[in-house]
Amino acid sequence: MQQIYSLFESFGNSSKVWLYFADRRLTNEEVSICSADLNSFNNTWSAHGKKLHSGQTILFNHVIVLVVDENTEAASGCSIDSSVHAIKKIGAKINVDFFNRLNVLTWNNGEVDIVPYSVIRKNKGLFYLNPLVSTLGELRENWIIQS
Repeated sequence: MQQIYSLFESFGNSSKVWLYFADRRLTNEEVSICSADLNSFNNTWSAHGKKLHSGQTILFNHVIVLVVDENTEAASGCSIDSSVHAIKKIGAKINVDFFNRLNVLTWNNGEVDIVPYSVIRKNKGLFYLNPLVSTLGELRENWIIQS
């Protein structure tokens, strides 16, 4: 199933993305808190002293998406570490785990639900959000896949 997203329109398809799936649905208040903290982080996110051309969003009250246009400035190991630290700090603030890779989000007619990864492996034909995408092009065009 191909799904085109009009996310980050000023970024090219080769831009690097990182996805962080919440272990539960975030409330609208928590989305606001996350958004504010992500904006603050994004405004100062840099690599080797150079500001990254980056962006962020929260999808479906479940998924934090960070993006960096590496044609402008590449993310470094230290800058990636700083983003992980920022996500962990946000998770601690709202009591959410963004690093549990044993769960995935299923997709059913525009609705998402969090399920253990084992459900995907046992139920062929389920649509789910691919947690392994690494570029914005993949996110835009091939994020929703079938087991």
